[in-house]
Amino acid sequence: MRIIAYLMPVFMFFLSCSKEGVSPNENNNNISENTISTWAHTFQPSTLICNLGDTVYFDLGGSHNAIEVSEASYDANDATPIENGFEFGYGANGFFVPLEAKTYYYVCVPHLPEMKAKIIVE
Repeated sequence: MRIIAYLMPVFMFFLSCSKEGVSPNENNNNISENTISTWAHTFQPSTLICNLGDTVYFDLGGSHNAIEVSEASYDANDATPIENGFEFGYGANGFFVPLEAKTYYYVCVPHLPEMKAKIIVE
């Protein structure tokens, strides 16, 4: 009888954790799909395509940062950050939620010109 009294609340807990009716963007369920990491002197992936409002997770290696730059700076291999752009420090982990459908360009300052990437938000 004690076992049933113990297992009943556990069973009820699991029943209450249903994901029915939850869109992929709620509760950060899409983070694994929208993770940007580093490998050698590259961002992985170099181009991430996501939807407006998705959560993008940055998981940077210790010698890498990520600074949002303009398209012109990106094309010129220039690390000048844009005003109010996202910025993740060396070895940082953090989240970015795009609030505008556009292409976001970013670079790793010490590893330009090879280490740059973009996020295309649809």
